[in-house]
Amino acid sequence: MRKESRSQKAFLNTIMGFADEFVALICGLILPRLIMTTFGSAYNGITSSISQFISVIALMKAGIGGVTRVALYKPLAEHDYKGISAIVIQTERFMRKIALIFVAFAIIFSVIYPIWINRDFTWLFSFSLILIISMSTFAQYYFGLTYKMVLIADQKQSVTFVFDIIGKIINTIVAVFIILLGGTIHLVKLGSSIVFVIMPIAVSLYTKKKYHIDKTVEAKGDLIKQRWDAVGHEVANFVNNNTGIMVLTVFAGLLEVSVYTVYCFVIVSIRRVVTNFITGFGAAFGNMYVKNEVELMHSNLALYELIVFSIASVLYSVTLVMITSFAGIYTHGVHDVNYIRPVFGIIFTIAGAFSCFRIPYETVVKAVGHYKQTRNGAFAEAIINIVVSLIFVIHYGLVGVAIGSLCAAVFRTFQYAIYLGRNILKRSLSIFLKHLVVFLCISLTTVLISKIYLIDISNIWQWVLMAIVTTIVATALTFIFDFLIYKKELTILFVKFKGIFKSKERSFFQWLSTK
Repeated sequence: MRKESRSQKAFLNTIMGFADEFVALICGLILPRLIMTTFGSAYNGITSSISQFISVIALMKAGIGGVTRVALYKPLAEHDYKGISAIVIQTERFMRKIALIFVAFAIIFSVIYPIWINRDFTWLFSFSLILIISMSTFAQYYFGLTYKMVLIADQKQSVTFVFDIIGKIINTIVAVFIILLGGTIHLVKLGSSIVFVIMPIAVSLYTKKKYHIDKTVEAKGDLIKQRWDAVGHEVANFVNNNTGIMVLTVFAGLLEVSVYTVYCFVIVSIRRVVTNFITGFGAAFGNMYVKNEVELMHSNLALYELIVFSIASVLYSVTLVMITSFAGIYTHGVHDVNYIRPVFGIIFTIAGAFSCFRIPYETVVKAVGHYKQTRNGAFAEAIINIVVSLIFVIHYGLVGVAIGSLCAAVFRTFQYAIYLGRNILKRSLSIFLKHLVVFLCISLTTVLISKIYLIDISNIWQWVLMAIVTTIVATALTFIFDFLIYKKELTILFVKFKGIFKSKERSFFQWLSTK
């Protein structure tokens, strides 16, 4: 009975994850484009730059959130509402400490940024804009974080997706309305702040009622262990994910930052598609781990790898071919900086692919709570990114930053794969290397075949047509390579997918989690 419930949750999470990503994609295309054409690339650059710097608040979301999820797996499985309440109470106490740190950081940053980092706008303009964006980011990640983690740990992320979708749609409508009425960039971001205060509060109210959260429960002992190790992970991840914009802001200017954000939007969106497709698998692996289902973890990881690498092979192969033309079409009519950067696009796409390849190994490592053991790898990734980017940015600009991202992503992916194979599930690194070789074959073949039919793209409809053709080619190649090399695993997946449509009571994850 438990497996059936677990499978239904995972399948629903996947569907809602796709819906959330679709809405995020549409909204993410509308606003930056409108800001660039209305205010200029420099305005898009400064808002993106500030958002990346100030997104240090997101450390709370992934850091404390990760260890909270691990701690919640057992009480949720046992329907121990007092245990759930105790973990929620301890998490909120810890969050208040982090919140004080963030407030101090936001104030200091708002004073320093206009003086030492960016001088393209007046001090008052940048100072006030930072405070407004800080409010939005703080509200989005802080108020409902603890309760969102309860839902995710219980494989009910579909509920959080509903709130996220509503928030994104309302935010986009409000922002577009303000821009069309002639409002300033400050008013646009203030409107976002108001929207993102409401959604987290709604999540917290829903969760408190559903899980009978009792704030009078006494939280004894250390219920959320390794929380500082998890925060250490996310500090490193924050630095790594924001190195590109930070380095470009200081050494290249806001126009180059604007170019970076256009390409970054594509790469980040693709990773979200892959991540949302397998939403709920982390909680499922955590559930298997606490039940000591080691054999099931082995078999599921093999299928999990095939799914992730296959999806990544299709999406990133298409991206290698289409990303530069997308940047040209998307920024048509914006002439204050050149957005056609093919070399940067290729290197950055490969870096993005490696950030996806690590997903199966990272998922299992975090599901079993090995934060302290893998913390140093996160620090090393951030250091590699910073050092390499700083070395190359002076002479190569955007390309130098992409090289830094690639070196860091390759290192971290190998580190996760090696650690998993040696310390959690005994398996050879050759399994990962084989997947990597298959991806390289698929992507290179897709690029070579695209030379036959690809035309000079001058409008969005031509781009869509070429993207569809390239997707068909990449999908066919992925299926052929998978059939030749992973015939056994592919057959198992087809059988499981077939079972979804034959049984009204079963869903994908139930079939995936059977031996």
